[in-house]
Amino acid sequence: MKNFKKHFVLLLILMPLVLYGQQEPMYGQYIFNSSVLNPAQAGADNTSHFGVLARNQWVGIDGAPKTETLYGNFRMPRDLGLSVGLYQDRLGPEVNLHFQTDLAYHAQLSRTIYLAGGIRFNVSHLRVNLAELEHVDPRNPYFHENLSSGLQLNAGIGFLAYNQRTFVGLSLPRAFRNRVKITEADVVDFRKQEVRHLFLYGGTNIYLAGGEVTFTPSTLIKYGEDSPLQMDLNAVFNFVDVLEAGLLLRSNLTSDNDWFDAVGFMAGIRLFEKWYFGYVYEHPLTSLRHATRQTHEISLRFMWDQKYPTRVRSPRYFR
Repeated sequence: MKNFKKHFVLLLILMPLVLYGQQEPMYGQYIFNSSVLNPAQAGADNTSHFGVLARNQWVGIDGAPKTETLYGNFRMPRDLGLSVGLYQDRLGPEVNLHFQTDLAYHAQLSRTIYLAGGIRFNVSHLRVNLAELEHVDPRNPYFHENLSSGLQLNAGIGFLAYNQRTFVGLSLPRAFRNRVKITEADVVDFRKQEVRHLFLYGGTNIYLAGGEVTFTPSTLIKYGEDSPLQMDLNAVFNFVDVLEAGLLLRSNLTSDNDWFDAVGFMAGIRLFEKWYFGYVYEHPLTSLRHATRQTHEISLRFMWDQKYPTRVRSPRYFR
């Protein structure tokens, strides 16, 4: 396992020359925080809320992904919704910082069915901390300076159809493939190509025990350029709108090997009516399981009712 970790760190050190890979943060609690994936989720819930989320992936591997999120989602007058988010995503020497804001409009198609469309504006900054890397030759000029990309602009779009029981969403969070090129003192030539991701997700509420228990199966399909097609399957039970518990399974649909990517469970509790705490544990099923056996994700949010009239009671998991 030590050799695996060492090789993983060396791979991360070599990555800055030309990078493509996954650039959208990964979340296990997407069903509770769908505004991260889709700008059309802005204002979809019956409440407004602030939240924080932290994900520590592949614990025990140096340079493994870590994500911290601060976000807000607000219902607005005239069937509008607004959301804002600040996200920091770390992978090896890379630190990506994103600020995004979404605006959505919710149009009524029938008495109980709504269709929302949203747009996203994104500002990002990439920093590569080469000078902070360990176990490198100090005489190597490539590792004397940290690199900075400056501000990068992007935009996205999304759609959401929903009623009281069912929701289906489709989004392209970043539509443009920006190219980042950094040259420092004619020594370091760092290039990175942003990758577009497409998300398709949906779920339905099944009411049990006279409505005291709600079972919500859902799925998320993720397509990323130069990445395998992935699908998340979630099955969550909600008890009297206070306790939540469920299972998740992630698979690589286009991978010849390691078809199953990870399995895990999620749990949440609503405290004092307005606070919610959530936790996700994931166990890798790929060859990574020989180096790490755990990924942890926690979230905390504060919710409050808005004065604007409720259109329909939106699905329970619009958070």
